[in-house]
Amino acid sequence: MENHKDSQKELEQIAKNTEKKTKIKVSPKDVEDIISAVKTTGNFWQIVNFSQKPIPVIAETIRLLKKYGYIDFENENIKVLEKLEKKFDYIPKFINELICPECQGRGINIKAIGIYEEFFEIQKNRPKPIQQYDQGNITPDSTIARVSMMRLRGDIAKKRIIVLGDDDLVGIALALTKLPEEILVLDIDKRLIDFTNEVAQSRGLKLKAEVFDLRNPLPKEFNRNFDVFVTDPPEAKKAFQTFLQKSIWCLKGVGSVGYIGMTLIDSSLHKWSELQKIILNSGAVITDIIRDFNKYENWDYHQNTLAWKIAPVKSPANTIWYVSAMVRIQIVRKPVAKNTLMKNKDIYIDTESTTT
Repeated sequence: MENHKDSQKELEQIAKNTEKKTKIKVSPKDVEDIISAVKTTGNFWQIVNFSQKPIPVIAETIRLLKKYGYIDFENENIKVLEKLEKKFDYIPKFINELICPECQGRGINIKAIGIYEEFFEIQKNRPKPIQQYDQGNITPDSTIARVSMMRLRGDIAKKRIIVLGDDDLVGIALALTKLPEEILVLDIDKRLIDFTNEVAQSRGLKLKAEVFDLRNPLPKEFNRNFDVFVTDPPEAKKAFQTFLQKSIWCLKGVGSVGYIGMTLIDSSLHKWSELQKIILNSGAVITDIIRDFNKYENWDYHQNTLAWKIAPVKSPANTIWYVSAMVRIQIVRKPVAKNTLMKNKDIYIDTESTTT
């Protein structure tokens, strides 16, 4: 019992020191999760994947574990030392086998919707993500899983759907089902818009895409015009609020639905509590949160990001490590939403967001 108390005190001290350094809320449980991930893999990016904490928190915790003699660095990987095994022997490794290998933890059969093969071929020619627009596309499986979830919840058939930002090609996948009444895609990247419109035209899909900078106010005719929105908003608090309220502003009202991608890698649980308050205060309720739903393909500009710069070891990012949760919301009372101009150009950055 004494040894466990000592271990708990050590976790508390590491959490306190990490919080002081990063200015991000850190709990002993956060440190425990990072140690569990460190026991599981020596690759820094997979530690991020397993523990799902903001990268500055993980990087600083690992530096402290090394300083206190619990781990060492070897060939750009992290090596667990005997001191850590003894001090934190009660902390288990992450058991990946507990996740269903077929659905990857989503609870969705992506083959059942009937568009997988066609979409997989289409997306092979998609434009590559660029850092200028904070792009990073999810895997084809993840896009089909999103659309399958929407179909399962009754949010596609005869619905008017707006997609605000679409480097994941959700608009194309939705159109392939031939179920929506209307699909409108907005994105700042002309490459994506041209690609989407070319696919729609060549395949006779009910889909329209327009170049639009979502920092600007949306056209008035979008107000209360759509049944469903899909977006992956920046998670800096003010940017999230602006993007979310613009999305809700487009919805018809009570009963309308939104799908939002949210990460725990660029947002702490403390920040999530603030983001969830924004959702609730906007007149919506959260109906679903499915962790690790969206798996992101590694992007070419990874080594140009702050995340890479602050990583204590430069492990190769050669497998999927960045993931996000799928959040479904539904409007339950008169929406509180503004269609405002976002003046701050640097909308993607805060102390927790480092992957842009």
